[in-house]
Amino acid sequence: MRILLTNDDGYRAPGINILFEHLIAFGHDVIMVAPELNSSGAGQSIAVYNPIQITKVNDRIYFVSSTPADSVRLGLQVVYGDPGNYPDLVIAGINMGENVGEDVLYSGTVGSAREGAIHKISSIAVSTPGPEFNNLESAAKVIVDLVKRIENHKKSFDKPFIWNINVPNLKYSDIDGYEVTSLGLRPPHKQFDRQVTPRNNVIFWQGEASNPDTAPIGTDIDVFLKQRKVSITPLLILPTDFDQMATITGITV
Repeated sequence: MRILLTNDDGYRAPGINILFEHLIAFGHDVIMVAPELNSSGAGQSIAVYNPIQITKVNDRIYFVSSTPADSVRLGLQVVYGDPGNYPDLVIAGINMGENVGEDVLYSGTVGSAREGAIHKISSIAVSTPGPEFNNLESAAKVIVDLVKRIENHKKSFDKPFIWNINVPNLKYSDIDGYEVTSLGLRPPHKQFDRQVTPRNNVIFWQGEASNPDTAPIGTDIDVFLKQRKVSITPLLILPTDFDQMATITGITV
């Protein structure tokens, strides 16, 4: 398959480079276009008031002085050029850190996959948890397997899709298959960490994610907590809450 590979950890990150090597080894036509610097938490943001540069490292690797979503946009419009020449698939990852539940709202990995789908290209975002990322090769093997399945079942997809995938931090032989999941919802992040700098300025660091002890069965958080299976959550491009439409109509007529 022809694949645009991106991420939000930056083009030098181990996760994207291990996946790049595995996809190439299995005969896929891969071009990497990713941010120059780590852009975790960028969501689907784009540069509006700042110019952007795209730099060619070699014929298959480029980095962009902006966000993951801009990396996809520039990759498609500058590197691939014409919509008739666009790739078959956009892959974002391997993100070093899970993206479950509400993470999909903040994640640059998921944001760049959604950007691909907006351009009518099926896209997958793949992440794996830490704190030690010693099974990135295992996650790469999972994605190679899924790409093969997608390629072999092209007729099953009648429109571009977005999949958010989380691979447990296990050896490939210890992963117990796949599970299709819905998004869960964790408690809010822990409180900001307040610090005072040597120059007596007050600064704040984001608090860590709050993982519950249990989560509803069938959610990505439940699968993530058990760390046995790969969770695959299909996402919509546009999150309209249709259940609210009647209520809004009722109070505005």
